[in-house]
Amino acid sequence: MVLILVVAGIAHFLIPQSFIVAMPPYIPWHLEIIFFTGFVELVLAAGLLFPLTRYWASLLLTLYFIAILPAHIHVAIHGIEMFGIKNKLLLWGRTAFQAVFIWWAFSLRGKRSLETV
Repeated sequence: MVLILVVAGIAHFLIPQSFIVAMPPYIPWHLEIIFFTGFVELVLAAGLLFPLTRYWASLLLTLYFIAILPAHIHVAIHGIEMFGIKNKLLLWGRTAFQAVFIWWAFSLRGKRSLETV
């Protein structure tokens, strides 16, 4: 998960145009949000690395993946090509696959105990 987040986070800064196409028109400040989400992905990736921050990073990452679902749905509904994927069925599959990321992020939280505080 950390590797995926680092690669995606860096990509937000290097190729923001690849992500801007996914932004629904009713959301303002597209470029700023792309940079912000890249930053969030990098920070949460770092948070997953340390036992002291893993629990909260995992929960925030779970919420983050839920928060970006509208962009994935927007892409699937409108058949917007993302990273070479043009087929609407595959775009919907990509959207449905977000459930795996949500589950995965949530499962990384581990146990919150006094030993980790």
